Amino acid sequence: MVIIDQTFSVYNHEAVVDIVTGKYEPSGLLPLQMPANMATVEKQKEDVPYDMETHKDSEGHNYDFGYEMNWSGVIKDARTEKYKK
Repeated sequence: MVIIDQTFSVYNHEAVVDIVTGKYEPSGLLPLQMPANMATVEKQKEDVPYDMETHKDSEGHNYDFGYEMNWSGVIKDARTEKYKK
């Protein structure tokens, strides 16, 4: 049997249960760029920021560094504005 950890190394399992049950709404900034495809990964330079085409989903959300979304939708505040290109 293979067990996959989908909690992003959250060690407080009570916090995970609180989010899953809807007690709290999760929120956080994306700490990296999600590449659009494998060709983008292969062309990307590890030491150059913002040098890749990022994944864009069917709703038009662009998964770039600093992107934030919660169950209510895309978050646009001072934190997310700080990381715009």
